[in-house]
Amino acid sequence: MLHIISSFPIPPSFLKNTHSGDTVIFTDNAIFAVIYENIDQESLMKKAFNHINLCVRRADLLIKNIPTQELLRGVAIIDDLQYENALSQDFAIRSCN
Repeated sequence: MLHIISSFPIPPSFLKNTHSGDTVIFTDNAIFAVIYENIDQESLMKKAFNHINLCVRRADLLIKNIPTQELLRGVAIIDDLQYENALSQDFAIRSCN
């Protein structure tokens, strides 16, 4: 399932509902959730990152002036075409704003 998150902070209850293999695309202010310095080592998000695919939009990184080196390891950076392709897929989309 594809999840699109645009607000920060992200409620821990949202990540409890993700399943192995899900993809989460962080947009807008939600990209702050995948910056290394914002992650508590014992947080639910840190544990959740072990089983879900994490993505951020390159355009949002540029707008917020966040270098890719500040992102958590394993976060994929996608361009606008990849984002549109993900939205056009036939699987369910759940959005947390």
